[in-house]
Amino acid sequence: MLKRFGYSMIVAAALMVGVGVVNTVLVGSAMAEEKKCDKCGDLPSKPAKDCKCECHKAKH
Repeated sequence: MLKRFGYSMIVAAALMVGVGVVNTVLVGSAMAEEKKCDKCGDLPSKPAKDCKCECHKAKH
């Protein structure tokens, strides 16, 4: 019984580590794709409040 519980815990831990690795890879790739604007230097998702660049006007 205790042996079976130990194996279950090992499998659960392996699944949690696997999910963590996949999540880290996906978040890292999503962050790497976002490039700064050539005109103002701000990130498209987080422009400065006083940014007057054409690429950020629609988002204000």
